[in-house]
Amino acid sequence: MIKNILLITILLFSISAEAQYGSRYGSQNNRRQSMQPRQPRAAQQSRVPKIDVEKAVGLVFYDTEKISKKIGVKKSSGAFLKIISIFNVFNKELKQIKRINTFLFSEGKSKMEAAQKETIKNRDYSALQKANKEVTESFKPIIKVIEGKEKKLDATLKEILTEKQQKKWLKYKETLKRK
Repeated sequence: MIKNILLITILLFSISAEAQYGSRYGSQNNRRQSMQPRQPRAAQQSRVPKIDVEKAVGLVFYDTEKISKKIGVKKSSGAFLKIISIFNVFNKELKQIKRINTFLFSEGKSKMEAAQKETIKNRDYSALQKANKEVTESFKPIIKVIEGKEKKLDATLKEILTEKQQKKWLKYKETLKRK
C-alpha cells in the first residue's frame, strides 16, 4: 500500500516538473521564432484559387458504394441492385455530357485563369468579373441539362427509397455539391 502511494506521488511530481520545464523553455522558443525577420508582401507568393469548371457546372459523379452506405441500403436488399444500376446510368450520362462539352470547359477554364492573372497583375477585379459573367452565360445550357438529369434521378430514387433513405440521400447530395 505504501509502495503504491509512494509510486503515485513520485509520478505526479515528475509530471508536474516536466510540465513546468516544458512550458518555460517552450515560451523562449516561441520568442525566438517571432524575432525572425518577415518577408515583405511582394516576396510572398499569392495563392490563386484553382478553377474547377466541372464542379462549377454541377458535374458530380456518385460513388455507388459510398451512396449505399450513406443512405442505408443493404447489399442484400432488392433495392440495392436497382439503385446501383440507376447511379451507373446517371454517371454514364454525366460522362457523356462532360465528353461533349470538353472544349467548352477547357475554354472557360483558360478564360478564367487568364482573367485571374490579369487581375493579380493589375489589381483590377473588373476583368475577372467580366470573364466570370461570360463563362457563366456559356455554361447555362449545360447547367440546365445537368439539373434536369438530377431531377430525373431524384424522381426515380423517390420511387425506390423509403422516406428516411430519401432524406439521407438529399442530405448527402447537398454535402457533395458544397465541396
